[in-house]
Amino acid sequence: MQEPNPTEAPSPPMSEPARLAAVFFDPKRAFSDIATRPSWWAPLLLNILAALAFVTAYSQRIGWERYLERALESNPRTESLTAEQRQRIVEQQAGLAAAFGYVGAVAGSALSLSAVAGLLLLASNVALGAAASFRQMFAVTCYGFLPNALSSLLGILMMFLKHPEDFDLENPTAFNIGAYLDPAATPKWLLAAAGSVDLFSIWAMLLLALGVSAAGQKVRYGRALAAILVLWLAWILLKVLRYALF
Repeated sequence: MQEPNPTEAPSPPMSEPARLAAVFFDPKRAFSDIATRPSWWAPLLLNILAALAFVTAYSQRIGWERYLERALESNPRTESLTAEQRQRIVEQQAGLAAAFGYVGAVAGSALSLSAVAGLLLLASNVALGAAASFRQMFAVTCYGFLPNALSSLLGILMMFLKHPEDFDLENPTAFNIGAYLDPAATPKWLLAAAGSVDLFSIWAMLLLALGVSAAGQKVRYGRALAAILVLWLAWILLKVLRYALF
């Protein structure tokens, strides 16, 4: 067996544009480079910009008034309200809903990615015996969630292809099982569970497993994916319990 040449030069680092492209077209190579040279500013910025673009397009094309009207119509607690009372609530809350949308796009994106990175770090280091750093895991998470940025851009496209009355904020691209269930006849908890099973979430989990495996070095891809699936199922269970209980 030929021994490795100690004088052999390491693989050259990938540029940020090359990394971003490789996440979609050569993810194994991309996440190997990300784990070796972790950086996160480019994918984090792209995730935030995509979320901001989605919120801006929704505010201008659809309007938060429509979202609030749907929420009031589907809430049994507001059935006794008159049309004037509902309209007053919509007018009072529309500005607040828009503000929360923009804050969520920026701060919410950063905080949610940080939380996911922390959970992945705990799972990989404690359960899988890896020795990854938070910097590595945060970089892996930011790159691994790039399919969600693509989902936001596709959601913007759907806003302009559909009539504003037909656009559903909770199912913007219809790439999940919940989009094909009848909202009027399906329990909220089941809609929440079905809506979580979507193409972009599965895509992101596959990428995250590559990243965890690369950052953990000795962690096999199958074990990394299993740990991520457990976390994902726990998240779905929390959503289901929230709707079932409240």
